[in-house]
Amino acid sequence: MLNALNTTNRRKPSPRKPAGRLAILAPLSAGLLLASAITAAADEPPGGGAEQCYPDVICSGVNSGGKKPVPGPSQPGGTGGGTEDGPQVCSYHDQQWACHDPELGWFNSGSGCYYRPLDNPPAEGAPEWQGHKPSEGALYSKVCPQTGGGMGGAEIVFEATTPAGPPVLNLADIGVSYAHEMRFPKPAAGVAPKGTAVVKAPVWLWVDNVVAPAPKTLSVPGASVTVTPLLKGVTWDFGKDVTVNCDTAGTPYDPKYGAAKSPDCGYEFAVGSANRKDGVYAGTVTANWVGHVVVTGPNAKTFDVKIPQSTDIRLKVAEVQVLN
Repeated sequence: MLNALNTTNRRKPSPRKPAGRLAILAPLSAGLLLASAITAAADEPPGGGAEQCYPDVICSGVNSGGKKPVPGPSQPGGTGGGTEDGPQVCSYHDQQWACHDPELGWFNSGSGCYYRPLDNPPAEGAPEWQGHKPSEGALYSKVCPQTGGGMGGAEIVFEATTPAGPPVLNLADIGVSYAHEMRFPKPAAGVAPKGTAVVKAPVWLWVDNVVAPAPKTLSVPGASVTVTPLLKGVTWDFGKDVTVNCDTAGTPYDPKYGAAKSPDCGYEFAVGSANRKDGVYAGTVTANWVGHVVVTGPNAKTFDVKIPQSTDIRLKVAEVQVLN
């Protein structure tokens, strides 16, 4: 955390101790010779895909002591913002201060002071309460930095409401961050027949390696955000307007199905692949993953964060030769 209160021989007064830190399938005997596994790109890693990185949410963090304020979450009692390369900074009379100091607490940009609740406040009736009851508010250690570089003396004050605190959480933004932090796997493409299909004959399509990562939840008083990974269909793009959209991951082929069509994800090619580059249909299969975000509380909302994962595919399709 940026410590904007670093001054020479500075001593931080503390009248009271502050609070602690806050298939492989057998060949078909019925004539299709179906098997599994379209060839994937050679450089694809086995298993799950690489961890996702979401710009400005995951990739940027508290790394150094940057002081240039940029728009960020609001903060009770004053303006707060993130920085391009460091922790949050606050401002008072055009001078910047760390929004949080490990010893002094949170900065209030309206008064230019730090506030920290007392660990062991005096009993009700003590002069520090100024006639108030503990049920009406709380006692804070208040320290006001001096713009000239010094440090004002600490005092104990009563506040009916929290004078300063951590930035207000935007649960929708946190949901987006959670979705992009999840490791969504790349699909392992399966096709039958393997290697060479036949024009106007059933082709089975399916994907393996589509186990969703675990959901993630953050709960705060009165609200929560939950992100649930869901597979919302699979898209098979063989190039040149040959696209197959399936609502599910598809059914892997088994020899017992014979020459039947796939019940949920199949295709019949009308033209062979001889005239295409390398004599094959080449494209991608995409698992259409989403992070389903549900925010509860005063700002309740539901939305999806799309995070598709793709794998390259190649399939040869032959024309049927009729002999007289």
